Amino acid sequence: FYHLRNAIDASTLKEGDETVINMFFDQENFKFKLKFLGREVVKTKFGKVKALVFRPYVQAGRVFKEKESLTVWISDDQNKIPLQIKADLAVGSLKADIDAYKGLKHPFYIIQD
Repeated sequence: FYHLRNAIDASTLKEGDETVINMFFDQENFKFKLKFLGREVVKTKFGKVKALVFRPYVQAGRVFKEKESLTVWISDDQNKIPLQIKADLAVGSLKADIDAYKGLKHPFYIIQD
C-alpha cells in the first residue's frame, strides 16, 4: 500500500485506469498490475468511509479462482488505509474488514449520517 499512498494521485484516477507496480516477492521481481474500479462508500464498524476500489490482478490457479478474483477498498483520504478485501479463492471465498486503526498521520474521516 506504500505505492498507493505515495505514488498514485487519487484526484486524477478515472474508472478503468490501470497502473503497474514493480514488486519483489518470493526472491523474484515481477510487475503487479492494479485496475481502478471507481469510488464507493464502505460501511465499517466505525461508520461509513469514502473509498477507492482497486482490483489487483493475481495469478489464477493455486490460490485464486481467476486473475480478477481480488478486490480491495482503500480509504479515499491521505492515509490510504485498507478498509476491506474480498477474494474468490479456489476453495471458497474470503472477506476481511478493518478492525482497528491507530497512529495515522492524517485525520480519518467518518461520514456522519
